[in-house]
Amino acid sequence: MSVKIAADAIIAPIHAELDAVEACMSREILSEIRVVEAVSGHTLFAGGKRLRPAAALLCGNALDRRKLDERAIEAAAAVELIHMASLMHDDVVDDAGARRGRPTAGAVYGTGLTILAGDYLLAKSIHILARNDQNLNLIRLFAGVTVGMTEGEVLQASVSGDITIPVSTYEDVIERKTARFIAGCCEAGGRIGGATEAEAASFRMYGHHIGMAFQIADDLLDLTGDPEQTGKPIGTDLRDGRVTLPLIYALETMDDVSRDAFVQALGRDTLTDADIADVVDILKAQGAIARTWNAARGHAACAQDAIGFLPEGPCKAALLMLAEYSISRHE
Repeated sequence: MSVKIAADAIIAPIHAELDAVEACMSREILSEIRVVEAVSGHTLFAGGKRLRPAAALLCGNALDRRKLDERAIEAAAAVELIHMASLMHDDVVDDAGARRGRPTAGAVYGTGLTILAGDYLLAKSIHILARNDQNLNLIRLFAGVTVGMTEGEVLQASVSGDITIPVSTYEDVIERKTARFIAGCCEAGGRIGGATEAEAASFRMYGHHIGMAFQIADDLLDLTGDPEQTGKPIGTDLRDGRVTLPLIYALETMDDVSRDAFVQALGRDTLTDADIADVVDILKAQGAIARTWNAARGHAACAQDAIGFLPEGPCKAALLMLAEYSISRHE
């Protein structure tokens, strides 16, 4: 899986449906309280790739069993509103001034309004789903997903700066924060498209591995990516005290003297760009970067295996490409 994949190629089979999702979201954030609409729209229309609603729509269409209707469009819109709410809250927690190269809602409108607008989007997602009596199972699904996302954020914050965490704790964080949500998107899309229980479980497994691959690749990009493309400075996770998989792998293989020196270097009050570059060189020398890349690649391969039951067609091809895309961004 070394071919660069463009996001446009992934969404091509459902481009018209994603346009309908965009229109739905534009309608749903309208409010008589205009500042609610302004703050919500600041993040919602900041140029995201809409991969979560795209995954839901692709899974629903890939079965080629039902023509997706307005229920699917609204569910996909609800998915993206949940995602945007989580980003707004994350930016406040992280005191982030920029996302994707532009000021965050918090930087423009302040912490209080941003938190409340995030709450508004989350409430709107539930409101959209609750309008259709067929969606009780989806409401239950995304309620559980949202609980997991919050738990993952709390767990991540509670272990911030703790260089002793094992791989299992790191995986628990990203499974709750990222993978469980994408798994829910894929399961929801499949169920709307007429999936059996076994097929829904396969879609869920596909989404889980996509989410794990995405997050591991993002952690690599934080260390090795181009800030012009990632939209954030190199080494942001290191500066914020987040212990990610490359660090855990490197610490596992170091002798006591090297580990002590490495931990001391990471504990500096301020890490310069030169410090970050030195850390990356150490991680490469320890084989941690390559090992982390292999972990991401393994999840992407498992995702592709999980949808082997699908009939051949443009949506299955797009889902296979999405697995490649989740890791090709690192290469």
